[in-house]
Amino acid sequence: MTTTISVFTLSRVSLAFLLVAGANAQETENRAVVVQAEGEELASAYGAPPDLSHGRISTLTKSYVLSPFSFELEAGYEGDIFRHGLPAHLFRQEIEMGLPARFTIGVQNQIEHFAGDTSDHSLSLEARYALANWNKLPLNPTISAEYHFGLSNGLPDSGELALLISHDFPHLIEWAMNIFVDREFEGRENASAGFVQSIEMPVLLPEEKLEVGLEMQYRSGGETAGSRGTTKGLAIGPTLVWRPTQKVRFDLSPLIGCSDHTPAVQVFAVFSFSFGGPAAGDVETPASARGH
Repeated sequence: MTTTISVFTLSRVSLAFLLVAGANAQETENRAVVVQAEGEELASAYGAPPDLSHGRISTLTKSYVLSPFSFELEAGYEGDIFRHGLPAHLFRQEIEMGLPARFTIGVQNQIEHFAGDTSDHSLSLEARYALANWNKLPLNPTISAEYHFGLSNGLPDSGELALLISHDFPHLIEWAMNIFVDREFEGRENASAGFVQSIEMPVLLPEEKLEVGLEMQYRSGGETAGSRGTTKGLAIGPTLVWRPTQKVRFDLSPLIGCSDHTPAVQVFAVFSFSFGGPAAGDVETPASARGH
């Protein structure tokens, strides 16, 4: 009788142990599924970090390309406050689409408001090509070509070639630079060159909802429209990124002109929305997870 009771007690203990172990395994599996689902929200272009897979690291600086068949919708604003004369305002709308083989194409429209008049400023077509998958070449070089159709009076057509380089450093620091040359095709046929660059790091983890950094722009010459003035010279200032969701972000960069030829203050703001993307599995884990 005692032996039977001992066997029965041992069986009950073993059953309880198996139930607890099974519950723990189920909980662990559920957690793994949740982490995987969260990671799948961040699309990666050819192995690049998510922030560098959305075509733009900040208001002015573009980086790398989009993942195949993903789209980026942007609404941007530029406000130029000159030391002498009236301020100028530019509003732009842009859509980009990622293609296979590391290509991205896009179209952009700009509307200008100056001296009380509002008019179409320009229409631009762009194509970008990344020379290799992410981290296969130093600084991940990408070639960009744009053609600008001048729509306002006195604004000629122009073209631009740019080299985009970018890199992600330890401690979640991301950097990109665009080196460009543009040329007018009508009338004066002026040419100018310059660069923009941005460096950012997250200050609110997890999910990197808030990032701060520094952005700068240099141009050897810039367009003039009426009495707007020029944009020649260096401008530098802070940049802020706020990401309320994984697909929506807001970028803000107030830049201060460092010479008499640049506007005293330039304010750039971009609201963007991403959708579409790669098939399951072609994703990148959040940088907050990579940092640990």
